[in-house]
Amino acid sequence: MSDADTPADGYTDDEVAEYSNPEVRSVIASFLRSQFLTIESDPDLFRLAVHHKDEVRAWFASSVGWPFAAYPSDGMCRLYKRRWDPPSDRPPRIKLQGASKDRTASPFVITLVCLVCEQLWRHPETSFNDLQRALVQTCATESESGRLPRFQPVVQAGEGRARANAHRLGLVDALRLLEDWHVIDVDQSLDIAEQDHRADLVIVARRDRLAALPASLSPSLLDIDLDRPETHVPALCGDQAELPEHASARQHDRRRRHTALRIVVDDPGVTPRAESDAGRYLSSPSGQRQAIDAAAAAGLVCNVRRDWWIVSDPDGATTDVTFPLARNIEEQAALVLLQTLSRPGSEESSPELSLEEAIARIQEHLEEHPHWAASHRSRGAQRMAKNAVTRLVEAGILMNAGQADGRWVITPAAHMWQVRVSDLTEPSSTAASGSASDVAGGLSNE
Repeated sequence: MSDADTPADGYTDDEVAEYSNPEVRSVIASFLRSQFLTIESDPDLFRLAVHHKDEVRAWFASSVGWPFAAYPSDGMCRLYKRRWDPPSDRPPRIKLQGASKDRTASPFVITLVCLVCEQLWRHPETSFNDLQRALVQTCATESESGRLPRFQPVVQAGEGRARANAHRLGLVDALRLLEDWHVIDVDQSLDIAEQDHRADLVIVARRDRLAALPASLSPSLLDIDLDRPETHVPALCGDQAELPEHASARQHDRRRRHTALRIVVDDPGVTPRAESDAGRYLSSPSGQRQAIDAAAAAGLVCNVRRDWWIVSDPDGATTDVTFPLARNIEEQAALVLLQTLSRPGSEESSPELSLEEAIARIQEHLEEHPHWAASHRSRGAQRMAKNAVTRLVEAGILMNAGQADGRWVITPAAHMWQVRVSDLTEPSSTAASGSASDVAGGLSNE
């Protein structure tokens, strides 16, 4: 057997690294939840990750083909979670203080995160206002060509204040993410910058952690065209591309295993397509056993049916999503939609849900129950439907339908639920049978 045929992870193609050590399992689960771990965020878990770094590295390499790196001197561990088809419905979550609910980072915020890191690499210590001015200048030179979004956090003559406030909030949220990852330190609460446009803060970055953020080499060292961003994912994920004709059977087997196990540990509630290599792998007795063992190593539980899998997380170790809460109107509206998706016979209905259909269902429920959501009716059915869809996406019941705008794929997780809307005169207005872990387990914040 040639070196090219030897698995880089040290395991044969019929083996997946299995661990019964609860310490290793807790570390694996934590990195499926968040790909960054610092000594400040969880000292005990960080020490376990460093102590078991070889086992953790071997499990990720053998099971899903993702590199894992520990930087003990820098106080940081990182899972480089690269995917040819990155999930578009699971952006990083911005943690807010107080009673405010966490929110997901928009593409605008994620773009600002990249631009902020670029500026902080040049100037590790800066002020909020200086950073803001630098981003304005950077975006001004590229926004006309569409390469970067327009960034204008200061009110201009003849323009409204709403857009400037939204852009300033976007920058604050980008800094919140970096602060939560312990990449930067801020001398005051970022809430001050959000509430007072005259406030200025001091931002200090750790360059060692900035260097660990990218999942690839510097663009100057890669054979990519910076003017063609659509080619970047294939270039950066070349190890996940179709194998050449001369590739060995062992290489094809390893590639098929990695693809299939990523579906199980990273995409709960997704139907493996029978015509795909991953679907055929999960349908085979050997592949099914290896997938179940890999999930068990992360503390996940697989509910296997003939044509679909549901992966749950009974302990909630890999996700912070809880569903349903049913104590607020947004959660109750989500259950109203879920009732439609999970009712008997829905498996033969349309596999997708449109925004128009969601709005119509919420509007119908509002008309049938005039006393429900009385204080929220002024917002309209459209806003309530959008919030409800967002909660179902977070719970893994809906998934963004590729490039389609306003359409979502209904995952098999919908059929694990039975929802009954009780009479409004009863103390509890909505009841659901099932467990939040049935659908929320395994979802991660990237």
